[in-house]
Parts: sequence; structure tokens; C-alpha cells
Amino acid sequence: MENIAVPFYMDWKFWAVVVSITSLVLSQLPPIHVMLKRAKLDLELYSKISITHKLGNPNLQLHLILNNIGGRRVRVKDIKVSISKDGKHLVELPAQNYLQNQNDQNTVLFTTFSLNPSDEWAHITNFLNFFSRDDEREYQEIEGRLLADFRAHKKEIKDDESHKEVYEHPSEIVLPAFTFFEKRFCWKSGEYGMSITVTTDSKSSDISKNYRFTLFESHTETLSSIKEYFKYGGGIYWNPNTQMSVILEVAEA
Repeated sequence: MENIAVPFYMDWKFWAVVVSITSLVLSQLPPIHVMLKRAKLDLELYSKISITHKLGNPNLQLHLILNNIGGRRVRVKDIKVSISKDGKHLVELPAQNYLQNQNDQNTVLFTTFSLNPSDEWAHITNFLNFFSRDDEREYQEIEGRLLADFRAHKKEIKDDESHKEVYEHPSEIVLPAFTFFEKRFCWKSGEYGMSITVTTDSKSSDISKNYRFTLFESHTETLSSIKEYFKYGGGIYWNPNTQMSVILEVAEA
């Protein structure tokens, strides 16, 4: 009796193999509902922040946590913090560097980075208001005059062992440092608003959150105490052993 060829699509063994292969492939893929989700970021902020300054120029440090809770890869291009007081904008601070690990001593330059679905980026990040070109020139002039005066003083007393105390600069040389400080120092007592904005390669993935914190007079006094060292060059061409920052509680607005 002649054998009749059975079409492959009528062979149950063929379909068993197809189902097995299909199941294996699907098991390696994310669920359909995840694949259809767009990239989406979630932003968290540790409840404490650190604020400081460089000759009055404001800076701050935050512990940020970014999670990609969407279904697509997203590239973070920039993170900025905007500070306001009594509804008035004060300064915008970009992320400049961060600590790869909390116990690290040295920071890493902040650059763009990518987050795949379910990825997390959590780092202590420094938001620094670098001097403008004009400010940098003015600061260098202040520092240069103080250093030149200090070197001249050392040259005069190099053979005199009795001069070991900290050198106090003439007031006319120190005065520009106080003027520079007062013009840029913004950490006065009061209620502050803080907005964190994360910019990505897709506008729909950008995220922004608002926070608030309070500075008391004691905080302002701590941050301003560095002025006592200006007459000795402290805080300008050397760093005195004094508190240069304050830790504050922050809450989502």
C-alpha cells in the first residue's frame, strides 16, 4: 500500500517543536506590558542635604537616587538644581561631580549615562556654581594680592625665628575679599525652595521635583564664620580648620 505524505503542518510533532521554541524565546523577553512601556524615571532624594560656599559662591551636595521604572532605555544628559527664597530665584547649580562609592575620597566628573529598565543610579552628587569668567578673574586678583603680600612678609622675616604667628594682612588688601563674599553669599536665614530637574534624551522622560528646607540664623553664622580668617588669607589661599558646611533636613514640597 502506497504511503501518503502528511503535510508538515498536520504533524503534531512539528507543532510541538514550534511551541517549545516559541516558549523558550518568549521566556527570554520582558513581558509584553513592559516592552510597551516608555522610558520613565523615578527620582528620590535622601532627607538631608549639605550646603556650603566658596568665598560666598553657593554650592550644595545631595544624595540622589534615579530609577528607570519604564520599559525602555533612557539616557540622562543633565541634572540641575534651582534654589529660590521667598519665591525669588537665587541660583541654578548644575551637577558637576559625584562619589562613585560613599567612602571614596575623590569625586568623578559627572557625564551623561544610560539606564536600562529597572536600573538604578544612586550617588552623592556635588552641585557647584563655578565662578564666571569675570568672577574667576576677580577671585584670582584677590588671591594673588594676598599671596604676594604673604611672600613679601616671609622674605622680610626669614632669618627671624621669633615670627611664627599667623600673618595678618593689611586691611586694604583684605577688604576686596569681604566685598566679594557679601556680593555672592546667599545662604541667609529663611525658607528656601529647591527644584531638581533631570534632563534626558527624551522629553517625555524628563522629571522634576520640588523640595523645601529652612536655614536658621545659627546656620548662616556657621557658614559666615570663615570671614574671621580672611585677614589671615584663610578660605582664600589656605583652608582653616573650621566648619565650612551645614547639614539640613529637606522635605518634598
